[in-house]
Amino acid sequence: MSTTNELTLLYIEDDKALREQFMRVLTPRFKEVYEAEDGEEALRKYEHYHPDMILSDINLPKIDGLEVIRKIRESDQETSIVVLSAYSDQEKLFKAIKLGLSDYLTKPVPYKKLLALLESLALKLEKKRKEKDLLALQNDYFWKNEEKILSYGNKIIPLTKREIMLVGYLIERLDSIVTIDAITVLIWQNEDGVDHYSSLSHLLKRLRKKLPEALIENVYAEGYRIRAIL
Repeated sequence: MSTTNELTLLYIEDDKALREQFMRVLTPRFKEVYEAEDGEEALRKYEHYHPDMILSDINLPKIDGLEVIRKIRESDQETSIVVLSAYSDQEKLFKAIKLGLSDYLTKPVPYKKLLALLESLALKLEKKRKEKDLLALQNDYFWKNEEKILSYGNKIIPLTKREIMLVGYLIERLDSIVTIDAITVLIWQNEDGVDHYSSLSHLLKRLRKKLPEALIENVYAEGYRIRAIL
């Protein structure tokens, strides 16, 4: 299966006939393809859908393609943007490149060349997301945010449901002190008949046997935290 099948794409093109041709090629290869025929519609759909990738003509009505890219890049440096331009658009293209284009293609664009480029960008995006999802902890331990898995090398450290909740909660607030009350409310949700402080003490005692020394820091009279590796 193509990597692009897991991603969404915003395709911006004012030429209706050309847009329909490319939509027939792009739609089967992406999870979802949103189309826009001018700069104003493009920005509305970008704000609404937050696509993984953007494919745009550089000359657009209402709001020029260059301005569309500039507005997106004011708050978003991550989304992959590919520009389609004619040879006569070279001056605009050079300006667009300075705004952080992922790549560009000159019209007329062969389908195979375009799809190969989008697949290449999708692979880079997947790699970047995996690296971002994997958090390095002390002593060669790692935490996978999406799967909530603690590992050491290739070995997965078995954690109970409450241990996962605690570690995940502290990692979400990396370097910040989390109060005992906040932890006990999260894990036991004010269950009646539970000694929260004693239960937390036992939970931490069991957890520390599985974790590197001093990974969970006890900040006296304040709470607990996990520090990032600098």
